[in-house]
Parts: sequence; structure tokens; C-alpha cells
Amino acid sequence: MEYADALSFLEGRQETRWKLGLERIEGLLASVGDPHDGLPAVHVAGTNGKGSFCAMLASALSGAGLKTGLYTSPHLVCPRERIVIDGKPISEADFARHILRLKACEPEETTYFELVTAAAFLHFRQEGVDAAVVEVGLGGRLDATNALKTPLLSVVTSIGYDHMEHLGATLETIAGEKAGILKAGVPFLCGEEDPLPKGVLAARARAVGARLRSAPAPLRRLAEDWEAGSQRAVTPGGTEVAVPLLGDAALKNAALVVAALELLKVSEMGRALAGLARARWPGRFEVRRLSGGKTVVVDGAHNPAAMEAFAATWRRSPFFAQDPLIVMGVLADKDWERLSALAAPLAGRFLATAPPSPRA
Repeated sequence: MEYADALSFLEGRQETRWKLGLERIEGLLASVGDPHDGLPAVHVAGTNGKGSFCAMLASALSGAGLKTGLYTSPHLVCPRERIVIDGKPISEADFARHILRLKACEPEETTYFELVTAAAFLHFRQEGVDAAVVEVGLGGRLDATNALKTPLLSVVTSIGYDHMEHLGATLETIAGEKAGILKAGVPFLCGEEDPLPKGVLAARARAVGARLRSAPAPLRRLAEDWEAGSQRAVTPGGTEVAVPLLGDAALKNAALVVAALELLKVSEMGRALAGLARARWPGRFEVRRLSGGKTVVVDGAHNPAAMEAFAATWRRSPFFAQDPLIVMGVLADKDWERLSALAAPLAGRFLATAPPSPRA
């Protein structure tokens, strides 16, 4: 009953209603004892790739023997997916207890995302995690997760066009918002290579005294398993790695994970890479088999850069030549015209539909 009450309360806060700013989240966290203070966190921003990077890094840290929390958004089926420890979502009882405690304590009305962010910090403190991988919700500078003051490592996976109504219309202004997560003395891993947005990130790193490490070369692909949705690759040092996602972007993000493990001085690298191989991040060129022998590939690409990455993988896949049908739904605040133009040439049959969302 308490879990149902917590879900009902969150539903009333409307997940789609974003209010950027740190005042509300800082007040909310203070009301429950600042559970984020001292949290050993890796704070991750980026337009694309941050979710899969977070999932692979968290799985790698768990594999190395660290009790590891993972906070991501949005969820696919239920909000408990957002708060995970060592691959296991938070229980209904813990989720309800944290949300209802926050409801009773909040000094002013906060948003859905702020409440769940605070619940994640409460849960990670309660469970005594050794590391927490925390994904930015939107932007960085004014995102609720930026209440973190002293993370172990800051990461920006990429800069692209998305959420321009909140973050600005140019790659440089978007980079400036994401650079807001950089902290004095905290190492910074930069996955972006375009000189203009990377220049903004580098300038911010110099200004705050965050030591920058540039993106490593992507892992070199050895083989792809289209049925299993994975690929084998090798690091520049010759170590073979199983990457549990398909596509070039997965190889780039896996290389970033290896670099993050090095910056975090993880000693059990072999165990960490075995953990990386066990990561699960559905909805990213996910190959599903239906009864009757049909195949569905599910992908959540929702901005032009993500759709271009999907298209490149799709054209290389065995599915491209199999008379596929593309079913596509887009939210109204996305660049649906550009997304449609990129997707339409990928199949002879195309079905446009409206997702069940007030933003469709």
C-alpha cells in the first residue's frame, strides 16, 4: 500500500515538468540530513552515451568487488529501475519509505526528478555503497544531481543537439551547461572530440582546476554477435573485452569506461572488465526474438546524433536486407523532422505512430 501511495504522490508531480535549479534539491536534501555529502560518486553528463556508459561502469565496479550504486533516468517500465545496487533495483519497500519520508520533509514543493534523486542518495547512504555512478538528468549546471559537491570523477560523454529549449541552441552553449558539473580538484574525463564544444569543456576545466583526460581511442572491434547483441573488442594495450552492446558508440563508451577505471585506480582490472561484459542496458540496438520467429530491434534514439549512430549500425547489420518495417514514435519537443528524414531511408516500409505520452 505504501508503494502505491509513493507512486501516486510522484504521479502528481508529473515527471515531464522540469524545473532546473539547485535551491529546491539542496533544501530537500538538507531536510533529510544531506545524504549526498561525502558520497563516493562518479558524476556523468552528456547528450548521448551517458546511460550506457553509466551501466557499463557500474557493472565493472561491481565486478571489481565494490558495492556500487547506479542512478539513471528515465525508466522504461517502473521508477525503481532508476536506483540500483549491484544490478538489483531498489525494493518497493525501500523506494516507498524514502519517497514518503521526503514527502513529509520537503520544505517546498519539489519535482519528480528532484524527489527520486534525493531518494537515490538516501538509499545509497543507507546501503553504504563503495561507489555510486550518478547520471545527470538534463544538462548539468542546474540539474538536481549537481548537488554533488565532491565526486570522485566527473565525466562528459558527448555534446550534441537536444533539449535546446533548456540548454541553448549551439554546441558551445550546450557544452557550457554540461561543464557545470566540473569541480575543483576533481579529475574530468572528456569523451567529446569536436574542437568547439571540447574547447568550452577544457576552458571550464582549467578555470576550476579539474585535471582533464581526453577521450581514449575506441576499442578495436574483433567480432559482432547480432543474435546476442554484443561484440568482442580489444583495448590499445591488447586486452580483449566483451562489450554487451552493439555499434561503434558502444566501443567508444567502453573505452571511456576503461579510462574511468584507470582514473579511479581500480586494481582488479580483469574482474572489472568481466563485470563490464555483464552490463545490461535495454533499448540500445536491442535485438529481441518474438514467438513465430520474428525479430524486433528496439532503439531509443531521440536526437539526430543518436539516430545517425543507429543508422550506421543498422546498415551494417544483417537486418537491413531483410525487408524490415520501421515503427517510429517521437515526442513533439524533439527534432522529429530530422529524425524522420534519417530513419525513412532505412527500410522500404515505415509506420509512424504516437507514443502514449502527453508530449507525443
